[in-house]
Amino acid sequence: MERREYQTQIAGRASKGNTLVVLPTGLGKTVIAILVAEERHAKLNGKILVLAPTRPLVIQHYDAFKSRFTGSTCSHLTGQIRPQDRVELWDASEFVFATPQVIANDIRAGRYSLSNVCLMVFDEAHRCVKDYDYTEVANNYHEIASNELILGLTASPGGRMQRVDEICRNLFIKQIEARTEYDDDVRRYVQTTSVEWKRVPLPPSYRAVSVLLREVYDEKLEKLKSMKLIPDLVIVPKKLLLELREQLGARLRRNRSGYIFAALSLQSQAISLLHAIELLETQGVANVKAYLERMSRNPRRTTKTLLKDVRIQHAIELISGMNEVHPKLEIVSDLVSEQLKQNPSARVIIFTQYRDTVDQIVSSLGHEAMRPVRFVGQATRDETSKGLTQVEQVQILDDFKSNKYNLLVTTSIGEEGLHIPDVDHVIFYETVPSEIRTIQRRGRTGRTRVGRVTVLMAEDTVDEAYYYSSLRKEQRMHSILEKVRATDLKRARRKTTLLDYI
Repeated sequence: MERREYQTQIAGRASKGNTLVVLPTGLGKTVIAILVAEERHAKLNGKILVLAPTRPLVIQHYDAFKSRFTGSTCSHLTGQIRPQDRVELWDASEFVFATPQVIANDIRAGRYSLSNVCLMVFDEAHRCVKDYDYTEVANNYHEIASNELILGLTASPGGRMQRVDEICRNLFIKQIEARTEYDDDVRRYVQTTSVEWKRVPLPPSYRAVSVLLREVYDEKLEKLKSMKLIPDLVIVPKKLLLELREQLGARLRRNRSGYIFAALSLQSQAISLLHAIELLETQGVANVKAYLERMSRNPRRTTKTLLKDVRIQHAIELISGMNEVHPKLEIVSDLVSEQLKQNPSARVIIFTQYRDTVDQIVSSLGHEAMRPVRFVGQATRDETSKGLTQVEQVQILDDFKSNKYNLLVTTSIGEEGLHIPDVDHVIFYETVPSEIRTIQRRGRTGRTRVGRVTVLMAEDTVDEAYYYSSLRKEQRMHSILEKVRATDLKRARRKTTLLDYI
């Protein structure tokens, strides 16, 4: 295991107190965790617990630690193992690897205690917000551990000081160790990654439908603005509409007035319309057709009222007569063909938000030297959207690493933490408004050699809005990290301005 100077320095400091490590993807956060674990394992007779949000990532950590601590007992716990068997594995193991859901469930049931854990590692620590299970596990550990040490790992904590502060509070963090690819001790280990934003013109038929949907959507927004429920912005963020639903729900529990019901109806219709617009503009006709069909089967009065609007009915008529695939599909095929011509042994990851699009991409790429594979989550939503078991997920990743498949087409499950070396090209089928997800996607390439990223953006659509939103948030995140690096956490909080919360 290579020990780089910055890894040794960070591990040395992290061994002295609860630490959040922020390090770009591919620069060895797992190595830092192993170095800290070595120090704790040698000094204390305690258990080391490593948490990760998905089973493939849990298995990845298990393999990395097991190869390092060859004389130690290591186990990974999953929900598929019987509770009593998990208790026996916990008692017998020096190193335990699990998802937070498994540990949280076992703690609630009183199956074992975290009191003798001398190091707890939270991978993808940016998830430790709100009611995610990381928060409950960390709180329990903090209350009862006799030798507490917490290590949080992330490539992207978020673009708001408020969020970074919440992560630190939930993990009882005392210090942040952050590096960027521009730091002197890191720069020589960073591979060049070229990023290209490819603008995609929409066909006129798509535009015609989009105009109808947006007209109704804008009408709903204007009514919400007139009710003083959302600010008078030119572009209303989707997040703001989702937060409005929570606020109205809370008000409804206190006062079941007609005003609140009317507002909830408008909010619900606005979200439905925005989702239909997003599917049409960024994914294609087949996706929005399927969504509108599901809406037509929805018995809620709000949905039925929306579908009676003559403009929506006209849009549905236009969509029913359209067969054009989204131009992004052809561009993806061209990009992959070009990549494989340049390097026949290249590997490519294609990210998209939706399973329907995953299936469309996979079916469109099964020619020439292309060997695509579908990589999605476990949940099976219907007969046409079958999930993958954890065993299948691990096998697919192994097959991709061994080059049985050279194209991994995936949803958000492929964004976090998976160590797949030598990925030559990452393609974003659409932009995402989250700086965290953008950084995670981009970090799948440029690890051991020069990487390439291509982001597809449908012109004058939500794709462009999401791109600029993500860019602003990422810039703000780097500014926050610089502020934290230059001072201590308490002073950084005091220096936070209103702009950090916008």
